[in-house]
Amino acid sequence: MKQIYITKNEKSLSGFLQESYPLLKTGTLNKFLRANKIKVNGKKVPLNTALKKGDVINLYIEDTYFEKPNKNNAFKFANRNIDIVYEDENLLVVNKPAGISVIDDNWQNYDTLVNRVKNHYFSNNDDCSPALCHRLDTGTSGLVMLAKNEEFLQFMLDMFKDKELEKEYICVVKGIPKQKSSVHNAYLTKNAKDAYVTVTPKAKNNMSKPITTKVNLVESYSDYSLLNVGLITGRTHQIRAHLAYLEMPILGDSRYGINNLNRQLKMKYQALCSKKIKFGQISDKRYSYLSDKEFICPDPWFVESFYKREFK
Repeated sequence: MKQIYITKNEKSLSGFLQESYPLLKTGTLNKFLRANKIKVNGKKVPLNTALKKGDVINLYIEDTYFEKPNKNNAFKFANRNIDIVYEDENLLVVNKPAGISVIDDNWQNYDTLVNRVKNHYFSNNDDCSPALCHRLDTGTSGLVMLAKNEEFLQFMLDMFKDKELEKEYICVVKGIPKQKSSVHNAYLTKNAKDAYVTVTPKAKNNMSKPITTKVNLVESYSDYSLLNVGLITGRTHQIRAHLAYLEMPILGDSRYGINNLNRQLKMKYQALCSKKIKFGQISDKRYSYLSDKEFICPDPWFVESFYKREFK
């Protein structure tokens, strides 16, 4: 049992408890309230009850709920709900929402995709701790693959390194491609200090890397296009920067796009989604069951908006 003395007026019981103990989510508080495990001045009161200086809260719940975030337990404070597209003993494929990082070295940003996955397994009493096989930008939604053991992780890292996976994205851009289907080559130079890349027709320096991007027009209206984009190479910000270089910036992209237009359209995140990942033939007998297997996530929100002609 934990006893808390209120030292100043608070707007609500739930607000005070959630700010003080982040593991006490709304659903958890409701559950404990129904079980008579939350009392104020010895009485059961609604969670929206305002607290006054001098009130006493008694919480008859496990001590683990009073943990504060630190480097070792930060995953417990992440949202535990994940959209699982596929799972077996080696591989986990999830549909990442736009707006969350896949991982963050700063543990104080604890609501990352990796932490959500860890919390999902922890909440189900499973000690599995999948590792990222690749990354997506924070503002990009869609498929992310995680390995559930070290051997498969190394296999997947080699697959991505050797470009043996077919990756397809979907996006909405400002502009219309000159051809319905085309392949574009250029060079990408990364500026790590500014977290920015530059695309040029020729190499700028010895840090420049060749890139190849496939662009397929799905449909267009006015000056907007819905595109399927295939990655032949997989460089940092490749799709976003390459399409901007081709004068087809992705809607909602604050780094390579048109910010005045993004504000006009009230775009919170970039209209870019990792839609499909497909394996080719796999010779490794341990994982040959994944040969030709493909994973596809549902269309993201911006596809419906496009077909409703909401981008104007």
